[in-house]
Amino acid sequence: MAHFTIKYLHEAPHHFDIVADWIYRQWWQKPGSTAEVVKAPLREHLQAQPLPITLIALDSEKPVGAVLLIESDGVDALPDLKPWLAALYVLPEYRGQGVGKLLVQGLEQHAYQAGFQDLYLVATDRVSFYYELGWRVHTKLVGETGITIMHKNLAIASDKPAR
Repeated sequence: MAHFTIKYLHEAPHHFDIVADWIYRQWWQKPGSTAEVVKAPLREHLQAQPLPITLIALDSEKPVGAVLLIESDGVDALPDLKPWLAALYVLPEYRGQGVGKLLVQGLEQHAYQAGFQDLYLVATDRVSFYYELGWRVHTKLVGETGITIMHKNLAIASDKPAR
């Protein structure tokens, strides 16, 4: 079993371009757009701050996954919900090894320590993955792309005794 380290992107800024590239290729790549659509907002994540932040998973020094904490995930129907876990990505060859779980748990811990009680995310397909990590369905939005909004109450989660 590999041992993974979780770091803030601002602690390893040399990985900025690869993380931006993952996010761009996974969610934003469209004719006429460039990775700059991701890089511009992601540059804010290069500062030590409560929000927005990016966590990266490293296998030794190789980046193998990332996740973002952002104020809004652009869900216009639900403007009052914040903050959001977004853009969880793990390299295909590292999936199923617990990297995603480590990233989600690290982000939850950061959000809670930053003073947030609640965390939200948009799940298109991985509902069961988040459900196993204690997330619950908040609402489903129907439309061209049906999405599930999931929620986790961090205060309740942190009240559990540590193992």
